[in-house]
Amino acid sequence: MIAVVIPFYQTEQRILLRALASIAGQTFSDGFGPAPQITVVIVDDSSPLPAKQELESYDPPSGLTLHLIEQPNGGPGGARNTGLDWIAREGRFDIVAFLDSDDEWTPTHLQDALTSLDRGADFYFCDNSRAGFFERYSSEVPVLDDGGQTLARQAAWVDEDGPVMGFAPGALTVYFLDRYMCQTSTVVVRASTVEKIRFDPDLRAACEDWLFWVELVLSGARVAISWRCNVVAGRGVNIFFQSFDWSSPATLRRMASQYLFARKLKRLVTDKPWLGAVEAKCEHYGRAYSYLLARNLLRGRFASASAFQKVSRLDPTFPARMPVYLAKVLLDRRPDSRLW
Repeated sequence: MIAVVIPFYQTEQRILLRALASIAGQTFSDGFGPAPQITVVIVDDSSPLPAKQELESYDPPSGLTLHLIEQPNGGPGGARNTGLDWIAREGRFDIVAFLDSDDEWTPTHLQDALTSLDRGADFYFCDNSRAGFFERYSSEVPVLDDGGQTLARQAAWVDEDGPVMGFAPGALTVYFLDRYMCQTSTVVVRASTVEKIRFDPDLRAACEDWLFWVELVLSGARVAISWRCNVVAGRGVNIFFQSFDWSSPATLRRMASQYLFARKLKRLVTDKPWLGAVEAKCEHYGRAYSYLLARNLLRGRFASASAFQKVSRLDPTFPARMPVYLAKVLLDRRPDSRLW
């Protein structure tokens, strides 16, 4: 029994139907056994284009059930939490998969994931592509960029056909703290591992999923990584990938979320060997947020006041440290020092 959580907030028609078609198109080899029963939990997060309108003419195939939830806007993390809460109340699902409404799975995605979970993994993810950004996300993450050669030494098991690697609890913690390792639509987990873990609704513009993966890893989840590119990211409404213009309030909100993430990570991580990496993230995002906030203020704009309030509530010392962060940015002449 598989539940697929789709948060929905879109303005373009047929995006959701393409995502659903990719779920319905999952294939399972003859030796795999009976095809799983799939329930798709669509959470309409006050979408400008209602999900109900998109689904009016959709007739799900045999083995696929839809459950639609409509709610006030709570951001992607809040929408996924609503789906997870419903799944927990139902209490009948073995597996939870995530799919953003503008992304699509290749036909073997679920079989590959379930095979890894059958081998003992709790938390599986694969590679993905995003047109205009990267052909393979693994090329953006140094520890994944060599096709698994570096990580193979730490793997508990390796399937050369992929490759796919499984890891003991805690083996990858340092990497998850350092980098955003996986995109949400690539993730499939045991339902039991996410009974008590939820996405942080404060992180509406970035990193709500990164913090979720870190919490999973810290809880002792056994991770499996596949280098198969089984997910294709689409071009619908995307809060993160549409917020790289320094003059945009959306970019300021993204950077506020990233700084909040770093501070929350510092509260979550207590082991001394990892604190240095977390402190470095607080410093990096603190500089970036201070610089972009000052830049907006100098232009006569105080955009995203609510995001600033969230930052100040979590870190009351931030306003006092902001001039220090800003000075460090202005004095740093390295070419890559402002790659935000």
